[in-house]
Amino acid sequence: MWRLLLLAACLSAPARAGYAPKDAPKLPDGWCGDGVATATTGECMCNWQHKDGCVGSKCEYQMGLSFYHYSCEDCRCVAEPTS
Repeated sequence: MWRLLLLAACLSAPARAGYAPKDAPKLPDGWCGDGVATATTGECMCNWQHKDGCVGSKCEYQMGLSFYHYSCEDCRCVAEPTS
């Protein structure tokens, strides 16, 4: 009986992990230079997808993407160097 109740509770609870917020944060104009701002998460995806494509204290480089969150005040994207 307890297993059935536990199963019902697990199946009825909505899983919210991995979902973007419904409302986008209010971002100042031009905060994402040399990049593209995401629609809902408040991240700046740098145009130069390289580990050096972003500089700052909270820059991230994951799965080949260079980006940062709007809460990082010293982060910025770096333009891709010309060869």
